[in-house]
Amino acid sequence: MIYNFLLNIVSKHYLIDENIYLFNILKNCSFSNDFFDNVEKFSNNLINESRKNTNLDNIDNILNVYNLSTKEGIQMMCLAESLLRIPDYLTSNSFIKDKLSFEEWQYYYSSDYWKIIIYNMIIDFVANFFYKKNINNYNLMIFIFRKIIVFFSNYVMKNIGKKFVYSSNENSAIKKSLSDKNIYSFDMLGEAALTYYDAKKFFNQYQKIIYNININYLGLNVNRIPTISIKLSALNPKYSFYNRKRVYRDLIPILKILVIDVKKTNSSLTIDAEECDRMELSLYLFNEVFYTKYCLYWNNFGLVIQAYSKRALPALYWINKIAYHTQTKIPVRLVKGAYWDYEIKNAQFLNLNMYPVYIKKFCTDLSYLFCSMFLLSNNCFNNIKPQFATHNIQTISFVSVLGKDVELEFQKLYGMGDIVYNALKNLKKIICREYAPIGKYKELLPYLVRRLLENGANSSFVNKVLNKNTNMKKILVNSLIIKNYRYNKKIPFSIDLFGGKRNIINFYNLNISSHFYVFFKKLMIFDKKFYIANSFSNKNKRVIVVSPSNKFSVNGFVYHDQCINNSINILKKSFKFWKLVSIDKKVYFIKKFIILLQTNFIELIILCCKEAGKTIPDAVSDIKEAIDFCKYYTNQAYNICKNFQLPNYTGENNIYVIEGKGIISTISPWNFPIAIFCGQTISALITGNVVLTKPAESTSLIAFKIIQLLYKSGVPISVCQLVLGKGSYIGNLISFHKDIYGVIFTGSNNVANIINKNLIMRDNRPIHKLIAETGGLNSMITDSSTLIEQLVIDVIESSFKSCGQRCSALRLLYLHESIYLNTIKILFEILTNFKIGDPLDVETDIGPIITNRNLNNLKKYLKNINNVNKFSNEQIPTNGNFIKPTIIKVNSIKDLKTEQFGPILHVAIYKNEQLNDIIKEINSVEYGLTLGIHSRNESFYKYLANKLNIGNIYINRNTIGAMVGMQPFGGCNLSGTGPKAGGGNYINALINEKTVTINTTAQGGNVELLNE
Repeated sequence: MIYNFLLNIVSKHYLIDENIYLFNILKNCSFSNDFFDNVEKFSNNLINESRKNTNLDNIDNILNVYNLSTKEGIQMMCLAESLLRIPDYLTSNSFIKDKLSFEEWQYYYSSDYWKIIIYNMIIDFVANFFYKKNINNYNLMIFIFRKIIVFFSNYVMKNIGKKFVYSSNENSAIKKSLSDKNIYSFDMLGEAALTYYDAKKFFNQYQKIIYNININYLGLNVNRIPTISIKLSALNPKYSFYNRKRVYRDLIPILKILVIDVKKTNSSLTIDAEECDRMELSLYLFNEVFYTKYCLYWNNFGLVIQAYSKRALPALYWINKIAYHTQTKIPVRLVKGAYWDYEIKNAQFLNLNMYPVYIKKFCTDLSYLFCSMFLLSNNCFNNIKPQFATHNIQTISFVSVLGKDVELEFQKLYGMGDIVYNALKNLKKIICREYAPIGKYKELLPYLVRRLLENGANSSFVNKVLNKNTNMKKILVNSLIIKNYRYNKKIPFSIDLFGGKRNIINFYNLNISSHFYVFFKKLMIFDKKFYIANSFSNKNKRVIVVSPSNKFSVNGFVYHDQCINNSINILKKSFKFWKLVSIDKKVYFIKKFIILLQTNFIELIILCCKEAGKTIPDAVSDIKEAIDFCKYYTNQAYNICKNFQLPNYTGENNIYVIEGKGIISTISPWNFPIAIFCGQTISALITGNVVLTKPAESTSLIAFKIIQLLYKSGVPISVCQLVLGKGSYIGNLISFHKDIYGVIFTGSNNVANIINKNLIMRDNRPIHKLIAETGGLNSMITDSSTLIEQLVIDVIESSFKSCGQRCSALRLLYLHESIYLNTIKILFEILTNFKIGDPLDVETDIGPIITNRNLNNLKKYLKNINNVNKFSNEQIPTNGNFIKPTIIKVNSIKDLKTEQFGPILHVAIYKNEQLNDIIKEINSVEYGLTLGIHSRNESFYKYLANKLNIGNIYINRNTIGAMVGMQPFGGCNLSGTGPKAGGGNYINALINEKTVTINTTAQGGNVELLNE
């Protein structure tokens, strides 16, 4: 393990600039013109040989006509693979109509290009019915159509399955492989395990196929024995770097067992590549097992490296070093990479300043070539057994010419690239191993969709080879001689998502080791810090602040205020001064404040975890959102809060003036102690108001720290006064005070009503302005077309993230009767493995309830629930305000009398005919904050979205984490007054508009006209 320092170098290449990185490598590469000529010659020979026999099967014909870069192609494949999994009749009928009733199908059922007669008849018949609607007997025909489409879908899926999936089970796969001359690498289909039950199932499948290989291939040539590819995330549901202690404990023994079993078969075991966030954990696990006695001098324990990752080449360098050190050869399968689109979106979601993958295709090709050069170099000759997995003729040609004196091993996906590799075997002696997935329909779906997209997309090399109209010279450009090193302009970096006007802060990715260790090293600096908080006008009652996660841990002291008059007087005197400060100066102050938030990021995380009980990821999100609010409102104010000229008659001048209202009081909650506190305060300050800010009593230390940073940025103490104390007491003082011109409040509906009544009761005062964002009985409605695995992930995040203490948290899940049991089973299995405890422990899934009072209220609620309808995790710590996450079965939203602010999810079963009643019930409770819809039926989710009176509707995703400027947040009716936080109208509610009209002729005439 002496080369572990190289893993740190691998990690540091996570976000390296791809242009600079590849250019520096390219400078050290030198090839003669003869080499490039040989590559081009080999490519042309391979293309010509491939095109000699391009007899397309039915699936290829479908992909050629229904190209998956078009809406029609996607709709058809979605219909084919989805309909088989929809269990109820009405949903499947609606789904058929949804996928076939749009005008674009007219092109396909009138085009001469569509030559597959049986498919044409079906699509033509069905599309005419749904689009033209000229059939009278609807019920009979819909039944007939469904039968036709089900038959059609079964036929298509059966053939697609045969083309891309080797076999449905282990036994048939072994029998099939014995009967042909091909060699294989077997892989069990399936996504990452959600539960330990799933992980055990995958482990059993791996053991079963290894056992069958051992029995059936005994005594055969070792080159004929299939190898095994395993996905580590399928063997552990907690597979992430920050959970590595649990993963090491559970997974290393399992890996050793599989290694021992595979050694008995004379086969090879390969760890498959996964998402970029999981790469380093896979390398660390490989390292741990590789250095054991089970792998020493065994040359068949390998890895898959993805060339589209910027860490590919450093990872290969590390593999070569450890192989050299142990004198053990390591098989390495080099692939381009999968799920590239996911990596782009995930990097944007994490606000990374670069992408971990190359964002231009030629850069990926270039990286693959560099990796190939290294693998075929003398440095790796006795250390690595390279396996080149690609369908790209240009890449195949480059590797073939580079390794002209070596018998190369290429690998291809089963069902793809047959024509190319059959031609290659005629030109060069190679080994071609097929990556053969094994699985049934349920496991088939994610793999199938990915293969169809890869095989059918316009940019697919396979697709271009099959199309004889393609001019191959245009795509056979050698990546080594391309001079264009610009970034992909179609893919903005996350910091440019708002056109460069609002750069989003990027932070550490805790799945990357170099980020993880730096972060925790900084975190420890503030771990023992003690805090004291007080306002600057009054000091009175001292209160001890105890961590909600540990009743024996004291965070500091808070001095509560008993009066707000001193602060009000200071603010009144400062309003005129602050109003005259230019918008440019205000923006300057806030920008300095943003910088201070960024530089104090780590300390704020510690405070969030200790005082608010937030987990580390939740604390990071809270601070990032606070910074985003500040930037968003500052940019808005800079454009809005300026005087400008209005149209006027000659001899007259009209000026439009924007001013603050006066004293605005902000009352922020404890569940977002930084984001909402900053959003409320900065929006009021930047618009020219002076602010009396009252944070939640439970998070006073955090508020005090933020106010200190605000003053340090240059904002005068006199224009923003902090008051600390009990909400019920200070809140009444604020809402009754005659000098308060407006209140921005986030909290419960009951408190919002009290504030509103108090403001109204003030005699002879200006009409108040109340911006209130309150809670809601948030629901999610699913139909039977939903992907249950994705639904479960979104429900877990929506209901239990932040311990369910978000106003947007999911409170009620409506499950269609046909998917109820499967969904509940997976949900409960996941909850039983949740870790509840210290928020500063990065492995913690759920932290504490904010106060003991809130905890007792939740316990009282749960105590009154019939145990027959309640499912919960029983393992919770006893040293803090912890409660077990719970699922409760109810009949409808009517059973929810109040919002339970904790990790409690209610579940209701519904039938299709009850859908309109559900809509009426949700609207009748008059809460309207967030709503989720899970369905792959477009007409279904559009119907619900139009009928329900909800502020934020989320479709096929979780219901939390609204992004500033992307998903402006706020409800209607009992869930808030508007305007939406992080939206275009928010700061308009905090300003006064003034028009100044000047008669310029009053002093003797119209000078403008006289000068004409």
